Amino acid sequence: MNAPTDIEDPARSSGRSGFALFQYGFRPFFLFGSLYPAVSLVVWVTIWRGSAAWQPAMPANIWHGHEMLFGFAAAALAGFMLTAVPNWTGAAALKGLRLVGLFGLWLAGRVAAFLPEPTLFMVLDLMFLPVLALVLGPAVIARNGRRNGILIAVLLLLALLNAAVHFDGFGLDAFNASAALEVAVAVFAMLICIIGGRIVPAFTLGGMRLAGTPVEIVPNRAVDLAAILSLALFLLASLFSAPTSLVGGLALAAAVANLVRFWRWQGWRCWRVPLVWSLHLGYAWLVVGLAILGATKLLDLAIGTVGLHALTAGAFGTMILAVMARASLGHTGRPLLADRAITGAFLLVTVGASLRVAAPLGGSFERALIESAALFWAAAFLTFFFRYLPVLLWSRPDGRPG
Repeated sequence: MNAPTDIEDPARSSGRSGFALFQYGFRPFFLFGSLYPAVSLVVWVTIWRGSAAWQPAMPANIWHGHEMLFGFAAAALAGFMLTAVPNWTGAAALKGLRLVGLFGLWLAGRVAAFLPEPTLFMVLDLMFLPVLALVLGPAVIARNGRRNGILIAVLLLLALLNAAVHFDGFGLDAFNASAALEVAVAVFAMLICIIGGRIVPAFTLGGMRLAGTPVEIVPNRAVDLAAILSLALFLLASLFSAPTSLVGGLALAAAVANLVRFWRWQGWRCWRVPLVWSLHLGYAWLVVGLAILGATKLLDLAIGTVGLHALTAGAFGTMILAVMARASLGHTGRPLLADRAITGAFLLVTVGASLRVAAPLGGSFERALIESAALFWAAAFLTFFFRYLPVLLWSRPDGRPG
């Protein structure tokens, strides 16, 4: 369902518009969290090609992975949790100067990432996730700890892994910066499994009902538990540097369990509703990424980072874009319909991820595939940034807070 005029500029609304960037957590983090990966990815490609004499605050290959996870994905996670936690707990949403301060801390870390000052980068960057956990933790633990306390623990684990990247594994050879980044990928995969397991079926039911073609998804606790536990075991094996064959086997088991879960959501019936099929596509990438990563480790395949990029560029990129698109509409009082630009962004991120996954298998075309993948992927998030700029910058057209 396409609706070319669904995203209107609230500045045109009569007397009810105003600057609202810091009225809710999703606004600054989704807006600038969409701009940042496009900018940093283009910078990374120029470094990778050898076209830039400038070097970032970390070794370039570590910097790229770090900023995609702890810059881009962490911003999206912050925007989601700052919006979801008030709904889960009934606590007041973070806004105004307190939100400015938290966002400013994230932004300062991103600016420092481009400066030749590793110590400054480390100090600023390592503050963000603990502060986010401190902001969200009390309400979650006091009012909703049994169900959502795990998410605060995940924030603290990510903070520890971020420190491991900065300190290159705290001197542990088996847990260097590259290994810490791989574990962080497993953590974000776990988050997609937990959060996606809640929102994909719920949004599918709602979206398909609005589209006039309702579906029925029967919950199955055993399937959900198997999907989560298998990924948790994969995460723990990665965290404690288990034998590669064990990590690979657990990744394959997680792929199978999550495939069963994913199949029950009937994504093939959602192809007319972009805000729904994009979520399914993101979860499908999770299954594909786990399967490739598992096969790579179990069979010792020499295919580079294919599995990691299926998870990062594919699952993380697609799911984040889909959630930002839907949540931004829903929380600003607009119809839950994707226009042609955002539908195009979903396709762009899919093409970009596909090209990046295929690149190591492309032989002499590998370089061209990587550069093309970066352009498509960056274009997807730039499309979101410019299309949603008025939505996230200005107040709701209905005059309600949020």
